[in-house]
Order: sequence, then C-alpha cells, then structure tokens
Amino acid sequence: PPPADVGAAATLGLLDGAPMCPNKEACLRIVDAMLDLQPRSAGLLQERGEKALGGGPCGELCELPQPCGRGPDECRHDTYENAVAAIYYVKRGRRAEAKKILDSLIRGLYPRGIQSREGAGNFTLLAASYGSMGAKTTLSGREEDLLVDGNVDSGANAWAALAFAHYAAAAQEPCYATVARDILGSIRRQATCDDELGGFMGRLSPDPGFFRSTEQNADIFALARMLGDAEAERQAGGFVRAMYGRSEDYRESFATGTSGAARCDRRVPSGAPVATDANFLSLLADADPDKDHAVRALKFALLTHGLDGRGRPTTEGLWARDVDHLWGGGSAKPTLAGTRFSTRGHGVQWEVTASAAMAMLHVSSRHGEASENAAAGGLRSKIREARLSLRTLLGMYGGVPASVLGGNYQAWEAGKVDRPFPGGSDTGLGWPYLRYLDASATAWTGLLLLYQADEKDAIDEEANPFARPSLPVPGSEDTSCLRAAAAAAAAAA
Repeated sequence: PPPADVGAAATLGLLDGAPMCPNKEACLRIVDAMLDLQPRSAGLLQERGEKALGGGPCGELCELPQPCGRGPDECRHDTYENAVAAIYYVKRGRRAEAKKILDSLIRGLYPRGIQSREGAGNFTLLAASYGSMGAKTTLSGREEDLLVDGNVDSGANAWAALAFAHYAAAAQEPCYATVARDILGSIRRQATCDDELGGFMGRLSPDPGFFRSTEQNADIFALARMLGDAEAERQAGGFVRAMYGRSEDYRESFATGTSGAARCDRRVPSGAPVATDANFLSLLADADPDKDHAVRALKFALLTHGLDGRGRPTTEGLWARDVDHLWGGGSAKPTLAGTRFSTRGHGVQWEVTASAAMAMLHVSSRHGEASENAAAGGLRSKIREARLSLRTLLGMYGGVPASVLGGNYQAWEAGKVDRPFPGGSDTGLGWPYLRYLDASATAWTGLLLLYQADEKDAIDEEANPFARPSLPVPGSEDTSCLRAAAAAAAAAA
C-alpha cells in the first residue's frame, strides 16, 4: 500500500508529476545503489556523483564541470561524508561495506600501524578531505600532496569515531572501538577548553583553529556518551547548552559558535549567522535537555524566511522551498521543501534537510504536543514536507543532490539570488552547494528513512547516528585491526 505521507503530497504541491520512490525498501535500494556505485579512491567515496544533472540554459554561468573537472587534486573524498556513509551501511545491515571505508581510515590514522599508538593513543588524525589517490587501496597517513583540504577538524574526526563505534557495536569487534577511543583521546588532548563555557576547539594541529563550534561539540557529546567518557560528555554538552541564546541577534536559537582570535575564544561574533546544523544536530544529540530550548529553537528554525528590499533572503528562520526548474521528466516543475544552510543562506541544502527532518522527528517523539506547535501548520507537516521532498528527489535522480538550483560557481559569485539559476544553494558562510548528486545528502536520507520512512511507521532510534546503539560498544582494549590493516597495506605494496 502507498505510504500515508503520499496522500498529503498533492495538498503540499510537491509531486506535480515527479516520481517518488513508493515505499521504504524501494527508497533504500536507491540509496544503496547510489552509494555502491559512487567512484572511490583508496577505499573512500567521492563526494559528488558522476551522473550529470545539468546547471541550466544560461550559458557560461550555468555550465557545470564534471565532478572532478578541475583534476584529481580537486576531487573530494571527505572524511565526514565517508563516516556518514559507513554509519548508513552499518544501520542497513551491510557491515562489509562499512568495514571497507573504516579500514582505509585506519591507515590514515595509524600510518605506522601499531607503532603509531604512542602511549595512550594515536597522534595522527584525519584531514577534512583527500584527493584522488591513484592506485592506492587505502590511506597512508598524512600525505600533503594528496590533500584537497588538509585541515584537521574536531567534528569530522568525531564523525569518523562515531562510525567506528557503531561498527564495533554491531559487529562486536572491540578493535574498532579502540580506534574510536583513540580519536576521542586525541581530540581531548589537543582541544579541551577549561573556561566556564567548556567544550572543545574546532581545528587541530598542524594548523589549529581556536574557535568552538556548537555542531562539532554536539558531535563530540554524542561520541563521548557512546563511549562512556563522562568528562568529555560533560565538557561538550556544557558548551552546547551555553550556546543557546548566546547570539545577541538570535536569542531563541543555538549560536553557531565562538570566534577564534585566541585559544578557547569565548566571544560570539556580532552579526554572525546561525547555522542549521548547530540547531538541529544539537537537538538530535540531546546535548541540551531543556525542553523549552528545544521548542523555541525549532520554532525559530522553522520560520519561512522572506526577501528584503534588494531581493536578498531575510535572516529570520531556516525553512525554504525551491522549485526544480531543471527537472526534465514532465511539464510541471516540483516544489520541494527543506532547510537552508544558515540564516544568511539562500536555497535548500539537502544534506542538512535530511538531518533536520530526523531531528524534528526526535524532538517530536521526546516532547510530543509541546513541540507540535513549534511550526506554522504543525511540526508534523514540516516533517512530512521534508521527507516527501527527499523521497521525490530519490525517485527523480537516483540519489539526492546537494541542491536543485542551477547555475555554477561564477553565477554564485555574481550574487544574484533572484535569478532562476543563482549558482546552487548559498550557505551564507562563504561557499555554495551546486547541483550535483551528493554522497552525504544521500546517506543522510537513507538514515532518515531507516529512522522513519512514513508517518505511520514507528521511529527506530537505532538509526540515529547520535544514539547509543542497542548492542554495547565493546570496552576491551584490542589492536588487532591495526595490525591487520598494516599487513594488508604491506601486501598491497
């Protein structure tokens, strides 16, 4: 039978002749296929899909290069995206696929195998993004010429550790839990702040950044809770709670984080935008248990922004709707609903929409009727809109793009958001997401559908990447996977 959500699609104006995957399993098979067929390098998934979606008919401002059109050095294989994909594979019951990703990450973390564990843990963490690595089958530590983005972010490494912990619990393989604890230990050693805000700084050596990110601390909070590290959990959770109402411009939301002029800078920049993930991921992780904060943050986030006198988006609210003008499967063009990337952004960004939809479901299940009135028309209506939009994108494109808006980077630089093809979805933080299929947007959509594919289904908290898995994370010290990864790399060489 058709899902209950589909009955509301016509009312929402979402379908307009566009296909939608008809049920949970059909949708998940599309997610599986997209991730399985994604190009890989050294075992890591490429960020962008190869399928051309097109940037529109506006000449040179709409011409999108191939996903790796600037050459292999610019072909991203992100740590965060691969961590989310690995968690999806674990929750989907496809642990062998998750293990391939994690075993490559092990070689990046422990380039000298067991010898890399100098005392209490490893001292090499993962870069944000790696380029194409030719014939390499795994990472090999920090090779500068292979890095697209060499920054070592606390959040990306926390996500990798979450993936290791989820796999360790599902497979009951303690070595992968050892890796997760090593990552958390390295973050604690380098990034702990002992002031009244607490938390952890956002960027680690070799090029440290002194800012503290709300979203990254929500990641670390969930990781520490999963691993039973009460002190790290207290530190990260305390910072997230301190960020509620901290921005003088947005008193009913979580500030994005602090400045970074000095170590453990405690100042929140005046006029800084609110990031979508700072709010929704904090709620998904339960990093701030205050129900009033959760409801008020949702109420602010789910406002639909308007346009100012210059045609620029206003800064109130994060909810948005985009028309996919480039859908070629029919005369009607579907209207799709979700969240923009920040209060300064323009256009729906689909990765944060999928995680936001899961967070909305989580808050609804925890706080019931108190949260239902957080959105005009009811919270459930916003959840339905986002989930239908994501399932429609799966049916339309065989995966989820980062944005449905046309135009290229040069169009985005022109800053004309009122054009039909503005250059993708503007984050408001200094870069856009363009119209390419996206690995993390697709993996997050898969996790959302495992969590709840239709409103008549029960919520499965096991699919929440921030939740403790139902099986315990093994606690025993084990380094067998480090030795195995080193032996496999030696054999390949």
